[in-house]
Amino acid sequence: MKLLDRVLESSFFKEALEKGEVLLKNDKIGILKLLKVSLQKVAELASQKNMTVVNLLNYYVLLLSELVKAYVQGSYRKLPTKTLIKILAVLAYFVSPFDFIPDVLPLIGFTDDLALILWVVKSVKTELDEFAKQRI
Repeated sequence: MKLLDRVLESSFFKEALEKGEVLLKNDKIGILKLLKVSLQKVAELASQKNMTVVNLLNYYVLLLSELVKAYVQGSYRKLPTKTLIKILAVLAYFVSPFDFIPDVLPLIGFTDDLALILWVVKSVKTELDEFAKQRI
């Protein structure tokens, strides 16, 4: 079984999915707080480590956060609910101190986070491309 499949089937990701659903249904302020924490975490990582994996995480977390923020603010509403829940779940997983591969493990600790972020970016690529067109 691939790492991504194991992470997607883990109790950690299932909990993140539930959190994403709850946030989307009931808590716009909570969504914005999640975005803030995600951006803070990736900024801290980027300042501490100059690694390709961290730079990639930084780029995609910024992009996904911008997309969700535009949705919450009402300036971009072309996102299906399922897409939003996936993105929120991945961001919730990313900020969680408890996940499939603990972040404190040197070098490999962010492998699961990166795998999930790349998965969600790939699975919502059409929506990201559409959003990018609107921003220009």
